[in-house]
Amino acid sequence: MNVTFTLVRILPLKAGVKGRERASATSKRVRLPKNYQLIYEIVEESGIGRHLTPSEIYAKALKRRPGIGFSTVYRGLERLRDLGLVSELYVPGVDAATYEPSGPKHAHFRCSECGEIEDVAYAIPTRTITALALQHGFKIDSERVTFEGRCVDCIAS
Repeated sequence: MNVTFTLVRILPLKAGVKGRERASATSKRVRLPKNYQLIYEIVEESGIGRHLTPSEIYAKALKRRPGIGFSTVYRGLERLRDLGLVSELYVPGVDAATYEPSGPKHAHFRCSECGEIEDVAYAIPTRTITALALQHGFKIDSERVTFEGRCVDCIAS
């Protein structure tokens, strides 16, 4: 099976543009090698909110395609991340990055007791990011928010 992905990126609002008028979208077709397609399918099938480590993805890939190498999975995840097809998440206190399908912006919560990672419906308002960038002279390309504490199950036990 050969899959072609069409990536669409909505550009930020142009200065002076009012209302909902947005800058034009850019798109390009990307052909992925079959092993990278498999890795993408595994992450996509896991669903948003399910955070897989490279080792978990490798184990699933190995069942579907015996002989696939761990380094192939790792390089595939990097490529998929760079294309914006998967999101890479580094959470303090977790040994490895985790991956999930790209989706709407959200934050994460990590339980300091059991280590579970959950999605949280929260994003930093654009005006806050803009104000921080102006105040400090930064150019902020992206942000990640991770909350830490105890999850409902750990509080109950």
